[in-house]
Amino acid sequence: MKINREKQVGMSFLSWMVVIALSILVFSAAVKIGPKYLEYNGVRSMMDNIAMEPEIKQQSATYVYKKLDKYMDINGMADLQRIAQKKRPFKLSLMKKGNNRKRLSVQYEVRVPWVGNLSYLIDFKYAVILGEKE
Repeated sequence: MKINREKQVGMSFLSWMVVIALSILVFSAAVKIGPKYLEYNGVRSMMDNIAMEPEIKQQSATYVYKKLDKYMDINGMADLQRIAQKKRPFKLSLMKKGNNRKRLSVQYEVRVPWVGNLSYLIDFKYAVILGEKE
């Protein structure tokens, strides 16, 4: 009788199924979360463009908010517009009393349903100083 002294090389069927299941979960998470981060990069780009406009420092808060709404309409940021209807995610504030610099900031959160009753909660924050080129 021969004794096989070689050990198994490679993964078993069950190991392959576990790897495939984990890969599917990671892929589905990336598909759900990816568009939200792309939208956030669009928001950052929009705020940077508004901050680099030449005469934005002297404009009123109403003008800046209208500019934001226009950019959101053009870029099709539906999720952010839906959030903006409930509460204002954008805030325009003065930096210091003696200084006339204004800071435009955004802070919002997005809930992304994933599997069953599990969902992702993503917090986004960003701020720029109006009239200063980065």
